[in-house]
Order: sequence, then C-alpha cells, then structure tokens
Amino acid sequence: MDIQAEINWIHQEIDKVKDPSFVEKLKHLLQSINNSTAESDASYNLDIESALENIKKGNSYTEDQAKEIAKKWGRK
Repeated sequence: MDIQAEINWIHQEIDKVKDPSFVEKLKHLLQSINNSTAESDASYNLDIESALENIKKGNSYTEDQAKEIAKKWGRK
C-alpha cells in the first residue's frame, strides 16, 4: 500500500465534496482521531456526570418522548 498515493486520492475526493454536513462530520472525525485518549476520556466522564446530574434534577425524557426525538434525527 502506497500511503502517499492513498492520501493524494483522499485529497482529490475531498476537493469534490460540496455538502457542508459531510464536511462537518469529516472534520469531527479527524478531530476525534487527533484527540488524546485522556482528553476523550475526560470529556466522556464530564458528559456522564452532567447526565447523572440532569437525571437527579428530573431533567429527562420518557421513552416515548425519546423515540419522537430520535425520529427527527437526520431529517434536517
């Protein structure tokens, strides 16, 4: 496998992309790859702590509400 040839091909394909949503997803993918595991773990733990705190405060959805929210994902 010629890594430089693969990188060149990826560059060419990215140059063709006109979808802002795809560009944003690709950006997040690359950022997540470049984040250290410690940063990712810390961020994940903060998300868990925040979620648990919201549950304690009663800020949550019923199963039916969650299903309705999930149906809307990806339809923008």
